[in-house]
Amino acid sequence: MLMRTLRPLFVSAMVLLSVLLATQNVPACGPFSLNAVFTFVVHPEFPLEKFANGEVGVIQPTFARSYLVAAYRNINNARFSEGEQKQLVALWNERLDSSSPDFDDSWPKSWLEARQTVPGVAALSGISTSRNREKPNEYETYVNCQKDAFETAAATLKQRIIKFGADSDVIRDWVVAQDAVFANCSEGSRIPAAAPAGADAVIRADRAYQIAAANFYGGNFDAAQQAFAAIGRDSSSPWRQMAPYLSARTYLRKASLGPAESRTESLTKAEEGLQKILNDRSQAANHAAAARPLNLVRLRLRPETRLHELAMKLAHKDDESLKQDLWDYTALLDNYIPDEDSTDTKPMPESALQDDLTDWVVTIQDGSEKAAAHAFDRWRSTSSPAWLIAALMKATPSRSEAGSLIAAADKILPTSPAYPSAMFHALRLTTESGNTAGARAKLDEILTRNRSHLPASSLNLFLSLRFRLANNLSELLKYAQRVPAGFSWDEDGRELPADLSEDSDMKGRIGKSLFDADGAKVLNQKLPLSVLQQAVESNSLPAELQRDLAQATWLRAVILDDQRRATEIAPTVKRLIPAIAPQIDAYLAAQEPDAMKFAGLFTWLKAPGLQPIVTAGTPRRTGLDQQDQFRDNWWCAAALTPGEPTTTTTPSDFVAAPAFTAKTDVSSPAFLTAAEKAAAKTEAARLAALGSGPTYLAKQVVGWVEKHPTDPRNPEALHLAVKTTRYGCTDKESGRWSKAAYDVLHKRYPTNPWTKKTPYWFKD
Repeated sequence: MLMRTLRPLFVSAMVLLSVLLATQNVPACGPFSLNAVFTFVVHPEFPLEKFANGEVGVIQPTFARSYLVAAYRNINNARFSEGEQKQLVALWNERLDSSSPDFDDSWPKSWLEARQTVPGVAALSGISTSRNREKPNEYETYVNCQKDAFETAAATLKQRIIKFGADSDVIRDWVVAQDAVFANCSEGSRIPAAAPAGADAVIRADRAYQIAAANFYGGNFDAAQQAFAAIGRDSSSPWRQMAPYLSARTYLRKASLGPAESRTESLTKAEEGLQKILNDRSQAANHAAAARPLNLVRLRLRPETRLHELAMKLAHKDDESLKQDLWDYTALLDNYIPDEDSTDTKPMPESALQDDLTDWVVTIQDGSEKAAAHAFDRWRSTSSPAWLIAALMKATPSRSEAGSLIAAADKILPTSPAYPSAMFHALRLTTESGNTAGARAKLDEILTRNRSHLPASSLNLFLSLRFRLANNLSELLKYAQRVPAGFSWDEDGRELPADLSEDSDMKGRIGKSLFDADGAKVLNQKLPLSVLQQAVESNSLPAELQRDLAQATWLRAVILDDQRRATEIAPTVKRLIPAIAPQIDAYLAAQEPDAMKFAGLFTWLKAPGLQPIVTAGTPRRTGLDQQDQFRDNWWCAAALTPGEPTTTTTPSDFVAAPAFTAKTDVSSPAFLTAAEKAAAKTEAARLAALGSGPTYLAKQVVGWVEKHPTDPRNPEALHLAVKTTRYGCTDKESGRWSKAAYDVLHKRYPTNPWTKKTPYWFKD
């Protein structure tokens, strides 16, 4: 099980008082399969530096909003400076790097080492930096003590040792007090006692500061604020300069962790204190530190105003605080734009939509008809490249604007960041309008001249369009195969790239072609055996894809009782999959149709990786003749019957716009004859009706044994049939046929070794 921490809106660089409300989320547990990502839809492909530099490719409405902001700027030719690009990439990497926590267990090390120089103090093995709290229906963990707090304590101790000596009672008492401060990092409320009245002035000042800090970490915010205020009035305290800032930050911490009814009051006081610091020249050393939390305070007090301020800054060049501004801006938008996990989003303020950037981001992500109409209106009124892309993304051939949008897209130069999006959607519209010849010619031009300049995700989208326009089988096979833009375990839905450095098998697959979803769908459901045989014999595919197609076509022919084609394809299968050559020979040696059928199914039983379909994406990593540990065995018929998701919307509702990927609701290839299309439909329906592989196999084996009880393969076949229902993809009938195979095996062959290896049958 993996755990990750969500980063806060604001991360302070100051010592002692940064609050990180880091709620821990637990994604689903594995095992997870390695996915081939042909088109990234959550974020652009890696490296992200290219996207920041203007190589935005085909923009996805499903991109996280920080990427859409960057796309908006680049498309409108407000390109990012080198410094801004570094800030963008730093922000994206932080958000994607869930393996890097918001805290480090080594933070207390500096203090732990410093206190060891003082003889006579009790040993301390470690300090927890995080504190828990319970709220109604919620459990929260936040980082309470930051690294700088421990470093400041260690540095101060060294200074005091120089003055008082490491073995003095004064220093030992100082360490005990500081230990009490840090004990509050994780729990409780331990407040050091006040320094003796006769103590040195610096010790009294330090103790006042320690008491204030202990109250702060312990959640006694009113006491902490009063203590920091008193320190600020003490002209002799070495902590006086920092105290006003710490007092203001205490109000901010109280607003985050204190009672809800005092939140606004606490934020207001924090704002007043931070603004006062910025207006005070004598506090110049704290100006930078105060400016950062002041932005957070304003974000929380007046979100609509702050959203407008940030939209204005982000839409233009030379934003020195781009990283923080973009983080805050997208966090504010999260409050207004619903997503699948939203439960309490607020209506988007009309004032926010007066900002072109905000209006564009919201429109891009809204898949409703209302948003589509708005995009066309904005494009007509602004003629901006960004709004042209928005209108193109939402256009359908039936809209009256489609022709003018296509014409406008044709004027975009190939060097423009808008070009890939503009051309993809223009060609999508051209294709969907029925002008297949025009779309085909333009696609061939782009794939010839601009292929190397397109990001892999975008290239695969163009290839998916060209695949739909295939004129013949050769073209179909050519465009069905694509190189993935990346690989991801995608255990939390963020498409994080998988580290394949230690995976010799997958390293060898990088840069090689696989079948995308549309290619697999057509091969599995839209081509009849007669055309699939031609594809196998054409040698138009890379070896691994040809092997997948050959085994699928051969097994399909076996299942559908097309012995002629199965026999003709068999030599190719033997050559490509030598591990099952003996079983293929047994198939070819059979004389009668039913014997050939059983020999083919017996081959399948002994080679769990065989399936009558090709695989979309990452292929099976276990050998076809070996059992896979994750139940990728003996095929699921459901692979032939996925439902296409549908969304019903109303014109006024916000509906999350879907990503653009290879379309799987594709029609039969235009070059097929009517008879071939009909045959493909019939064959796919027959396969889908068989149920899952284990159910089908168990049923067939039981039937064969009843008719041919003396076949020496029977005990092994029955054993394997039961095994399929344990390690394969089952359905509601699998348990019944598992028991049937088990019963026949134990009744007819009670002393056979295969019977002894089959002590159970399986319900599901």
